[in-house]
Amino acid sequence: MSSPRARLLAAFGDCLGRISTTNGYLTDAGTSWTTEPQQVDAAATAVLTAVIDKQQRATDAALVRTHRLTTVAVIGKVPASLENYQQRLDDLVTDIEAAMDEQQQTFPSGLQYPVYVAMEPLSPDPGAGWMGVAVTYQSHIPKK
Repeated sequence: MSSPRARLLAAFGDCLGRISTTNGYLTDAGTSWTTEPQQVDAAATAVLTAVIDKQQRATDAALVRTHRLTTVAVIGKVPASLENYQQRLDDLVTDIEAAMDEQQQTFPSGLQYPVYVAMEPLSPDPGAGWMGVAVTYQSHIPKK
């Protein structure tokens, strides 16, 4: 039996793993989808993962005893140069939002469909050859 957190991350993977140019997206970030970012080779050109960022008391009074508000960080990295950094940032954020849009059916019963919270660029060292982003979502999930 998997935990609610594991089921939540698996549903994110079902959505985000589709991101590829052959599926009509702007990047191929989903082709490197993983739930274990520490296992990604440092030489990988693209990375896409979702990790549990934190859990806290449910914000909906009806769910306080049975659920936890869970914040998930979707972290992505794609190749970029100094000349196209902003465009690649926009491409990756657009892809993540599109992959998550209207995917309620992907999330198992009992898991609240994630709500977008924020986006934050991840700044690499100058000339690193990539750009990254962290997009956060929140979902009420059962304690058990």
